This record gives sequence, C-alpha cells and structure tokens, in this order.
Amino acid sequence: MKAIIFNSGLGHRMGDETKTHHKSMTLLKNGETIFHRQLRLLVAEGVTDFIITTGPFAEQLQAEAADFPQATFTFVPNDIYMKTNYIYSMYLAREYMDDDMLFLHGDLVFNRKLAHDLIHCADKDAATVNFKKALPEKDFKGRVQDGKVVEVSIKIFDADCFAFQPFYKLQKAAASAWIGKVVEFIHKGEDRCYAENALNEIFPALNVRAFPYEGYYVDEIDNMDDYARVKEEILPFDEADAKIFG
Repeated sequence: MKAIIFNSGLGHRMGDETKTHHKSMTLLKNGETIFHRQLRLLVAEGVTDFIITTGPFAEQLQAEAADFPQATFTFVPNDIYMKTNYIYSMYLAREYMDDDMLFLHGDLVFNRKLAHDLIHCADKDAATVNFKKALPEKDFKGRVQDGKVVEVSIKIFDADCFAFQPFYKLQKAAASAWIGKVVEFIHKGEDRCYAENALNEIFPALNVRAFPYEGYYVDEIDNMDDYARVKEEILPFDEADAKIFG
C-alpha cells in the first residue's frame, strides 16, 4: 500500500502563519509539524511508500521526510499550483499510484487509532464519515446510501449527507478508476476543481464504504481558528492512543 499526501496548496487562509513555511509544517502543541505527525503515524502502521505532491516550500517537506529513512518518498512538484487545484497535482502523480492507496490532504490531523482501524478494516474501499457531527457549512460532506459513499461535495446538505474528511483507503482498481477520470477532466481543461468532482462521476459504480469516525479524531486545518481548536482537541486522543500502542 502507498499513501499520497496532497501538499501543493498555498495555505493562504492561514495568513502570516504560512508566509515562511508550508501549511503542513505548522507546529502542533507537542512540537511536531502536521506533516511529520502524518508520516510518523502512517509509518507506524506499516506504510513506507509515500507520494507527496508539492507547491511552495517543497524543500521543507523533503527535509522533514528525511526523518524517516525506512520509508521511500516520491515528490511530485506542481509548478502551476497557484492556478490549479489538487486535481492537477493528482494528475501529475498518476504514474506513481500503481498500488492500493491511501489518499489524504496535507492539512489533516488524525489520531493513530483512526489510521490503524481504517487501514485494517474489512472494507477494501473506505472513506471517513461522521454521522453525528453537525454538517459543516463550507467543508466536504459525503452522501451516504446503504453504507456506501456515493458523492462528496461542499454543496450538498440533504438528509443523507454527513460530515466528511478526505481520508480514503482504496484498492488499486478503485484508485485507478479515479485516476482515469481525473485524466479525462484535465484533458478537458478542468484543473481548478476538486479531484472529488471527477470521483463523483464514478462513485455509484464503486463500493466505497463509509468508515464512521465517531470516537476517533480527524479534522483539517484551514485557518487560524481551526489551528487553535485542532491542536487542543487532538491531545486527549493522543493520550488514549499512547495507552493502546505504547
């Protein structure tokens, strides 16, 4: 299994915090960066092959990855990150996504038990959904029908839509189908939308099961309010994980 981490964005909503470093290099309360934390937890779960898409401050990410000599890293630069969305970064990295895959964004903070249970769950294809959390106004929601994710968008608010985080486990066949649709979008010039726009066209034909993350922790840091909240919220989950994995 490989993991691809989309890290090509500007992080402009973080204001001055990201003027001198990449958003994923923001420090959490334990003194660890978001990126280092992601790598540490995934390596601990046996993931040692990483694809990292980059935009600004790529050298910072490369230096951070050097802390994990047991892992292999492929860095894929998106030189036009300022005018494209991560669908284009995914397109650029397509040749390296030739295995069962984890897909996640570089601003996700999650606890180890979530990574462990998602990776080892019986469902071959799964994505993280929270059935109890209030629907976010501007973030992703997932439409779930019969336990299956059939759409992901920021614009859906129906009764079968739930809070969603972009953390996917997909077997090679499902990953390849998504990549193929991304290629179609890019060839049509659609490079400023979410990669999920392409995924939505094939979601009904896949069997991506909703992995409920109630009782776990996964959230993204988009702005300074998120940063203040997330770095506090993750602490009790890390304490609980220390008892399980320590």
